[in-house]
Amino acid sequence: MSPDDPKDPPRSGRIILPGSESVPPAEGPRIVIPPGVSLDEADDLPEYPRLRPLMLAPVQDKGRELLIVSDPLGVIPGQPVLGIEALGILQLLDGSVSVNDITTALMRESRDIRIGKMVRDFIRQLDDLLMLDSPKFHAAWRELLDAYHPLEVRPAALEGHSYPAERGELEAFLDSNFAQAEQLRAAAGEPVAAANARPRALLAPHLDPRRAGATIARAYLELGPEQEGPLRVVVLGTGHALQGDRFGLTRKHFQTPLGKLECDTAFVDTLAAALGEDPYHAELAHRDEHSIEFQALYLQRRLGPRPVKIVPILCGGFSALLDQGITAREDEQVERFVAALRDAERKHGGATVYVGAIDLSHVGPRFDPREPKLDERTRTEVGEKDHAALAAARQGDAEGWFQAVAGHDDSTHICGFAPTYLLLRVCEPGPGRLLRYQQSDEPDGSMVSTAAMVWP
Repeated sequence: MSPDDPKDPPRSGRIILPGSESVPPAEGPRIVIPPGVSLDEADDLPEYPRLRPLMLAPVQDKGRELLIVSDPLGVIPGQPVLGIEALGILQLLDGSVSVNDITTALMRESRDIRIGKMVRDFIRQLDDLLMLDSPKFHAAWRELLDAYHPLEVRPAALEGHSYPAERGELEAFLDSNFAQAEQLRAAAGEPVAAANARPRALLAPHLDPRRAGATIARAYLELGPEQEGPLRVVVLGTGHALQGDRFGLTRKHFQTPLGKLECDTAFVDTLAAALGEDPYHAELAHRDEHSIEFQALYLQRRLGPRPVKIVPILCGGFSALLDQGITAREDEQVERFVAALRDAERKHGGATVYVGAIDLSHVGPRFDPREPKLDERTRTEVGEKDHAALAAARQGDAEGWFQAVAGHDDSTHICGFAPTYLLLRVCEPGPGRLLRYQQSDEPDGSMVSTAAMVWP
């Protein structure tokens, strides 16, 4: 889920989801099909070109239909703009069809011998723009990763957008969220957490705080503000930009307008050593990811100057497991990660709290243009699926959570599928309490659901 409020105007680098509002194209490279410039015959194109996972947003510009391309990894500079007629070719670039087969098919259809060169030129331009899963892209990605990894601090990515950039304004904003959360607690008849309460685990949303701030704060009300000694918080966040990686580690400290939230680098180093070769392969996904950044804000405000360190871990999706028809427990990478995280906690000791930074269902045309606007029947059905999964989670049942989501093939697009499962597996927390369930509407008839939960 993009952190943006749906009413916001587009900004540079924003991920625009299919079905979003029409906007002027961003500045940057522009391709109009057919290409008007003939390029060199020297051909280093992949024989079977594969388009990388990218966000393609249809827009209108002076009556022209276009596609704005956004890169979740941030490797592509700016947002390239393609003509809508490029869509037919883009849909063929799945790695199973050769360049020759594509050009032959299009030449047969158009009966224009020039189309072959036009198609090759177009695919070459896509490669130059780093849109293909090719050696050119991987070289550019590795260069960015090698420059990013040595940095000690991750700057805030969403300050001044999803939350105030000025410290005083941010403190007032967060205090308002905590005040609303306190009202929710009192209205539900829930007990006040002890001043030194240290739950085993929490679930907290990563939806934009302007929409879900009170629900995020409700989770952190369960963490006592007067901790007895240093605290470690392992945050398992949704890695929206992870592509093929199960996990994304980083040993960076998180900078926010409230100051620097330190990373437990020794703990991360132990975890990285246990995970094997290139454990920071997906670290670049942390650069613009919001799911952990939002948790940092509420942790800092809740605990103030008390000593706390985080272990920031991004988790990829489980869609590949569903496609293979296997469970998470049957996946070797998942099992290695669960064992490594448990071992790291045992080795380093100390007070540790786990946080799952997750959202639940994403339904409606904003997330899938094939889906209609929500009606009350669909909204109720989504709520029933959410609560079935939450019921298993509330019991600390990782396998029950997995089956509740996998049983309907994750039809509601729960982006906290993997982090919640991993939290339950690692913590084995026992029964917990659902603190709040929320359905947040989008103006186009879509909806995102969130929840806060605690395991004492």
